Amino acid sequence: MDKEFLYDPLLDDELLPDELFTSQVAQIRTKENSLLSDQDINGLMQCPTYEDCIQFLLDKGWGPAEHNTPEELLSVEREKTWTLMRQLCNDKQMKSFDIFRLSTDFHNLKVALKESYVQKETPNVYMSGGTIPIETFRKAAADNDFVALPLTMMRAAEEARDVLFHTGDSQLCDVIVDRAALESIYKAGKETGNDLLFGYAELKAAAANINIAIRACKANKDIDFLQRAFCECNSISAQKLIAATRNGLDSIYEYLETTSYSDAIDALKESPAAFDRWCDNRMMKLIQPQKYNAFTISPLAAYVLAKENEMKSVRMILSGKLNHLDEEQIRERLRDSYV
Repeated sequence: MDKEFLYDPLLDDELLPDELFTSQVAQIRTKENSLLSDQDINGLMQCPTYEDCIQFLLDKGWGPAEHNTPEELLSVEREKTWTLMRQLCNDKQMKSFDIFRLSTDFHNLKVALKESYVQKETPNVYMSGGTIPIETFRKAAADNDFVALPLTMMRAAEEARDVLFHTGDSQLCDVIVDRAALESIYKAGKETGNDLLFGYAELKAAAANINIAIRACKANKDIDFLQRAFCECNSISAQKLIAATRNGLDSIYEYLETTSYSDAIDALKESPAAFDRWCDNRMMKLIQPQKYNAFTISPLAAYVLAKENEMKSVRMILSGKLNHLDEEQIRERLRDSYV
């Protein structure tokens, strides 16, 4: 890492809030030049083979070369991103980024609970990059003692474990943990006091509620399931969405017409993947103005989200090449780029 990408100890908590990030933002603007542009994504798409794609990425600074499977490459890129953030920010500032890592924590909690239930470790299912060590989850689940976890996570773990061990219902276990994850992300977004981070939390909660509504309607889930699954947020009324879900898909679409997600309806009707793409593209629109906001943490958060979005597109292209999908099939899955 170049020397200029280092946290400046002079930027401490004694400074006014609008002075905290001017140096870091100036440095992150230069790093944005390394993000893949639409032209780069097109170049990657036009590579004739998977091996050519890997070489293209290596030439763009991905890698190192010995990490040339999709997951290895993505893991290395993600760690590069967090290394950069740790170099740019002090410990207190880094706490604002926990909002992006909470999903990983709750995923690992679900894995640990299910491993404990079947009494067998499963390889390659835990995710790195969370705020809590994987072994903490494993030990907590094995000992049925979750006091080492944050309060919301602890309560969800206890309830989910009780459901799993008494009913064997792994889907309900997931619902309990997933709702707690959304609530934790939403709370974290509010507590930052940052518009971008709260916007991220708002979209994540609303999108999850909409996805749950569509799936639950198709599966004819009962009222108890719906009340357990939905997370309250500002832009979606959980109670109105529950009522719409019980009345069928058309009622869900009618309710969404009254919200800021009316333009997502066509994507929802097309497929779950199309809606996921719509959500990611909406997030890119949300973060685009932040690259010019030089006095807050927003440009740094925008860079993290842009990098995650970039990695989704790369993953889809690499997967498509490995599975011999044609170019049109791959392109329809790609997200808008940040640069």
